[in-house]
Amino acid sequence: MKVSQNWLKKLVEINCAPEVLSDKLSIGGFEVESLEDCSKNVNGVVLGKVLSVSKHEGSDKLSICQVDVGNSKNLQIICGASNIKSNIYVYVATVGAKLNAINLTIKKSEIRGVISEGMICSLEELGLEDSSEGIAIIDENLALKHELGTPGSNLLQLNDFVYDLAITANRPDGMSVIGIAREISALLESKFNFPNLNHKYNIHLLKEIKLCPEAITSHCLYTITLIDGVNGEKLSPRWLKDRLEKSGIKSINLLVDLTNYILLEQGQPLHAFDRDKLSNLIGKDVTADDFSVRKALDKESLICLDGKKYDLNENITVITCCDKPVAIAGVIGGLETSVTKTTSSIYLEGAVFSPVTIRKSSKAIGIRTESSSRYEKGISSKNTIDSVTRAINLLEEFFSINLPTIHISNLINCEDNFIKLRRSRIHKILGPLKITDQLEKRNLSDPEIVDKLTLIGCTLKSKEYGWDVTVIPNRSQDLIREIDLIEEIARLIGYDRFDLNLPNPIEPGKLTSEQLALRKIRNGFIENGFNEVLSYSLVPEEKDKLIKISNPLLLETSCLRDNIWKEHLEIVNRNIKAGQTSCYVFEVGNVFYNNSEFIQEELLNGAIFGNNKFGKWVNSVKENDLNYYQARGKLKEALSSLNIKIDDKPTNSIDFLHPGRTAKLFIEGKDAGYFGEIHPELILEKKSLKKVYLFSINVAKLLGASTRKNKWIPIYKQYPIVPKMERDINFIFSKKYLISEITSEIRKTGKNLLEDVNLIDVFEDINIGKDFVSYTFRLSYRDKDKTLLDSDISSIHSNIISNVEKSFNTKLRE
Repeated sequence: MKVSQNWLKKLVEINCAPEVLSDKLSIGGFEVESLEDCSKNVNGVVLGKVLSVSKHEGSDKLSICQVDVGNSKNLQIICGASNIKSNIYVYVATVGAKLNAINLTIKKSEIRGVISEGMICSLEELGLEDSSEGIAIIDENLALKHELGTPGSNLLQLNDFVYDLAITANRPDGMSVIGIAREISALLESKFNFPNLNHKYNIHLLKEIKLCPEAITSHCLYTITLIDGVNGEKLSPRWLKDRLEKSGIKSINLLVDLTNYILLEQGQPLHAFDRDKLSNLIGKDVTADDFSVRKALDKESLICLDGKKYDLNENITVITCCDKPVAIAGVIGGLETSVTKTTSSIYLEGAVFSPVTIRKSSKAIGIRTESSSRYEKGISSKNTIDSVTRAINLLEEFFSINLPTIHISNLINCEDNFIKLRRSRIHKILGPLKITDQLEKRNLSDPEIVDKLTLIGCTLKSKEYGWDVTVIPNRSQDLIREIDLIEEIARLIGYDRFDLNLPNPIEPGKLTSEQLALRKIRNGFIENGFNEVLSYSLVPEEKDKLIKISNPLLLETSCLRDNIWKEHLEIVNRNIKAGQTSCYVFEVGNVFYNNSEFIQEELLNGAIFGNNKFGKWVNSVKENDLNYYQARGKLKEALSSLNIKIDDKPTNSIDFLHPGRTAKLFIEGKDAGYFGEIHPELILEKKSLKKVYLFSINVAKLLGASTRKNKWIPIYKQYPIVPKMERDINFIFSKKYLISEITSEIRKTGKNLLEDVNLIDVFEDINIGKDFVSYTFRLSYRDKDKTLLDSDISSIHSNIISNVEKSFNTKLRE
C-alpha cells in the first residue's frame, strides 16, 4: 500500500520528520518497506524564464538561450529543443543538479565553442513522463504565482514523501488512507480529520434481487446506484491525479479515477458501469432490479478491462445484468460495459463480498487486483454506504447530477457490539509500567487506557469492572476479543515501557520421554546412513476418500495426503535418474483419513534402495541390491536404540507391495505398520525405477512401547558368574509356521532355566519337500546360582522337544 504524506496531512497532523514517522509506523505494526522522496529527481531544478533565443553559429539545431533564474546574473544555456522560444517559463537544471532519470550530473561545459551553464529540461528528463517531445513549458498562470528560482518541486507538487507499507492480513484497515491516518493519529497523539459526508440520498431496499448466498452472506451487502449527468471525457484535476499516481494507480478519466480514489481513501472498492452499454447488452432500459450476483456457468466467458478473455467456471462469482455476466465480482469489471469517453450515465456498484469467494475467483482467473486484495483481507459492510455517499458527494463537485437513490440488497445491523474490557485483566496481562525517573512502578491508569483506545476510534462506556468497548467498523475484523484490545493498549503505549514479569523461580524446561525417544529414532536412522526428508502434506485430488481443503491455493495442493510412500518413491526415482546407486530416506509426518470422522495419524515412513556401502571394489560392476532380509536388517539397526521387539508376520493384503515379500509389523501384539518390497507391477509401469523397500510404523505405538518404565529406564543385572549350557535341536517344519511362533513355544516351555533361543541354520532341499524347511535352534540354559549338569536340564529339554513336535506336527531330526 503506497500513500502520499501530503494526502495524509489533509487527514491528520504530522509533527515529525518522515524518517521518524516511518520508524513509528514500523514499530506500531505497519512496516514501511520503503520511503521515497518525490523531490529527489528534481533537486537543483528551478523555475526560469527564457529572455532571448539566438541561433548557435556552429549548429543548425542548437540555440543559445539567456535564462533568468532569479539571480543577479542570467544563465547562458545551450538548448536543442525544437519548441524553445523567448518569453516562456521552463524548468532549469542548474550546475550541480543530478537528473536521476537520465543519470546525468549538470556541469558548466563548452558546446561547440559556447559556454552552457545549465540545462532546460523536459518532463521525461525529470522522470515524470515516459516520453516527451521538446522541453516542458510551464503554464504562465502557474509560473506567475512563484518567483523565478523557486525549486521545481514546488511547482510540480513533488515536495512529498511516499510510504510503501506492508499490510498484514489481520489489519485490513491499513488498506485505506483513512485507516493509515487514524493509525498515525494514535501513534503521534495528533488530531484526526475524517472527510465530511453529506447523507442526503434516499436508500431503497431491493427485495427481488437475486444474490449468491455464498458470496453475499449475512455480513455482506450489495448496492447499486444510478447517476445521470456525468461526462466520460472529463479528466481529473491535478490533485486527484497526483494522489492516484503516487499510490501506483494510473489516471484514466474523472469517473474511473473517483472510484479508484474511494478505494484508496476508504478501502471500499467501487465499480462504474456505463448505463447505455448495459441497456444495449440486455436489449432494454436497465434498472437496479436487473442486477444479480451468481456463480458463473461452465463455458461462459467474459472479456475484462485488461482486454483478456477469461473462461469462467463454477468457482468464479460474477455480477450479471439480466443474467448476462458484466463483471467478475470483487476482482475486475467487463470491458463491454466499461466507462469510456462517451459515457453520460453510470450505475455505481459498491459491495462487500465474502473473502473466500473473491479468493477463489481471483485464483481461478489468475489475477489479483487492488479490489480483490482488499476483499480477501475482509472489509466491513458498515462502511459501504458511507463510501458510496462519499463518491456521490465528490461527483456532485464536478458534475450537475440529480440526487440519486442508493439501492441496497439488505438493511445493515447498526447495533453496537460491545466488548467487555476488565481493568483487572489489563493489569494482570500487561503488568506495571516502569517510571523512568523513579524506582517505583505503577499500573496503567484509567485515563491512559481510555485515551489510547479513543485514539483508534473506540467508544468506551464505564462499568464497575472496567468498560464496554465499541469498535469502529474498519477495525471490526481484528478487534473482536478482550485480549485484542489489551494488545492495542500495549502497542500504543509501547511494549518496552512495561516491567519484566518473568516467573519466579524460573523452572528449566526439559524434553518428555516421547520427545527424547523420537530424537533417538531420528539419530538412529541418521547413524545408519538414512537421510531425513520432509514432504508436502498437500496433494492433488485423486480419489473421493481424500480430505479436501476448503480454499486451496492450487489444484495440485487441494487435498490432505493419506500416505507418504508415494512421495518417498518419487524421491528415490529422482535419485536413480541422477545416477545415485543407493538412497535411504525416512520421515516422521502426518497422514489424514476421512472415515466417519477426520483422523490424523503420525507415521514413521521410509524407503530403502541399493547398498550404500562406501567400499565397492569387489562388486563395482555388479548390481548390488539388498535382499529382503538385508533391508529389514537396516530398519532393525535404525530402531535398535529403543530396546523394543517388533514381530513380522507375512501378508498379501498391501496392494502396492510384493505379495511374497511383505510383512506386517507388530509391537506388543498390535498391528503397527508394514515392511516390504515394492510390487513388481509398479516397476513394470515405471512408477518405480528399481527394486525399493518401503516401511511405515505408527509413531504413537512405537513411542508408547519404547517409553514404558520397564523399557525406558535401564535395569542393571548382575553379570552371570556361572557358565551356560547349550543344546542344538533340529526339526523339519511346514513353511506355514513362523519362526516367531516356534521360538515363542520354546521359550514358554523352558522359561525357568532357558536363557535364550537363537535360529542358527535354515536348510531347504527337494528331498524334504518343497513345502518344508529345516530349522536348527540353539538353546542356552543357565542357573544363576550353580553350574548346570545334564541331569538338571534333561527334563526341560525333553519337554521342549515334545511340545514342539506336538504343536507343529514335526519330529526331531537325528
